[in-house]
Amino acid sequence: MHLKRNTVKKNGKVYEYAKIVQSVRREDGQVTQKVVKNLGRMKTEEDWERAESILEAMKKGEEVVKLKDVKIEKQLELGGIWAADDIWTEVGVGKAIRNSFAGRDFEYNIERMAFLLAVNRLYDPGSDLAARKWIDKRAYCQLEPEEQWVYRTGYRLADQKDEIEEEIFQNLRKNLNLSLNRVFYDLTSSYFEGKGPELALFGYSRDHRPDRKQIVLGVVMMDGIPIAHRVWAGNTADKSTLEKSVKDLKERFGIEDVTFVADRGVMSSTNLGDLEDWGYDYILSTNRRKNKTAEKLLVKDVPGSDKVRAREVRSKGEKRYILCLNEERRKKDLEKLEKVREECEKELEELKKRYENSQEGRGRPMTKESTLKQAQNILGKNKRLFDIKFDETLEWELNEEAWLYEKDIAGKILLVSTDNLKPSKTLDEYKNLKDVEQAFDDLKNFLKLRPFHHNTDKGVRGHTFICILALLLKKLMEKRTEKTFKKIMNELEPLKANILNVRGEKICQRNEITHSQEKIFESLDVETPPRMLVETKK
Repeated sequence: MHLKRNTVKKNGKVYEYAKIVQSVRREDGQVTQKVVKNLGRMKTEEDWERAESILEAMKKGEEVVKLKDVKIEKQLELGGIWAADDIWTEVGVGKAIRNSFAGRDFEYNIERMAFLLAVNRLYDPGSDLAARKWIDKRAYCQLEPEEQWVYRTGYRLADQKDEIEEEIFQNLRKNLNLSLNRVFYDLTSSYFEGKGPELALFGYSRDHRPDRKQIVLGVVMMDGIPIAHRVWAGNTADKSTLEKSVKDLKERFGIEDVTFVADRGVMSSTNLGDLEDWGYDYILSTNRRKNKTAEKLLVKDVPGSDKVRAREVRSKGEKRYILCLNEERRKKDLEKLEKVREECEKELEELKKRYENSQEGRGRPMTKESTLKQAQNILGKNKRLFDIKFDETLEWELNEEAWLYEKDIAGKILLVSTDNLKPSKTLDEYKNLKDVEQAFDDLKNFLKLRPFHHNTDKGVRGHTFICILALLLKKLMEKRTEKTFKKIMNELEPLKANILNVRGEKICQRNEITHSQEKIFESLDVETPPRMLVETKK
């Protein structure tokens, strides 16, 4: 085949036309040219370039269609799904789920459904119904989910959580070379809309929603990666969760030699003794108030010129304490302290005037008791800074001892530790606890763990597990690229799978991959999706 140019003169103008022809031999033996395709009038160089492209395509056996014959029926999310699916497979999450349900016959592919529910949390977290619609209408996948599949997947994952977590951990341990000598542990709470199941109880709310029933969630992390989680009833005391978490590490994950890093709310003196009896080291912060040892050690100086520094301090007994100072934090704490003092004194002065005016006006006068109660409400958790008294009227004075103590401890934390790390290294390890705090923020605000709308314990546990799996994918993607997930998705989200209708035939084709998208896939160690994709069932 070759391109043939025809020239036509009409009314003094020259017109050029192109056609693709092929030489054929007639019955009489003569060679003639057969027109394979008329390409029409060629007006510009670009038209001739297009004609050459069509010729090359036809030589390769590719079908050439007119643009008007191509209709884009829909666009499906591809970029983030493709990347997450590769990682899901590589670290063995999918295999762990399949193994846990081996020999059981379901009406749908539970592993694929679990993946899609997890990746939905990364794209557009919402209700179970919204997740089904997203999978059905917007996700590039081979499933057409029914509504009950969403609920059943959560219930089934909840039943097999421990087994799935254990296999995922072993896979992560091999693939990521996890540091097994540091475990970061913390707790959070998450509240319910409505009555909730048996797990939903009133308790200490970290969501600042004491009016809502809640559950308590504990997460164990290594190297910034979630490896295990537990869901407890909403009234569970923080300190009572530790024994179960330690038992998990030993019995389920086979981890014996480890240092626990945790915040002060998780530990008690009994817990510390238990950890030592169980053979675990620990690094944790102490309560800066209502702790005589801490109050004695926190007022000590931390010599040096570094903005963040630490020193070892000793008290009676064998425990090792690390006193840490952050100069920038100290400056902020002192500014906040002065502001608190000014605001409290201003409100107390206004309260005093209201009381005195009420004694002279026509209305009911304020009582001594109600005035003192209002004063306590004004001070709130800052009442230690002021001494309140009432003779003829409301009076107060700054508690100099408490005020000087607060100034002394500004910017400081006191750690207690049983390991032998240098003070600065101990502080660094403690600061890594922020990975768990960030994980909780991701769960609540990005992955929309809360509020719960489930009415069964199993539904709550399943929903939580799916959110944890989504968090695992998010953290692995961030770890590989050294970018925030937001930046990753800003690049990958525009990559779509386009469902094309060409003369009644459906074709699935991705759009062009940009250079920055190639870089993201490369840093994730994920191959880019092919141009032509397996057709979906949609």
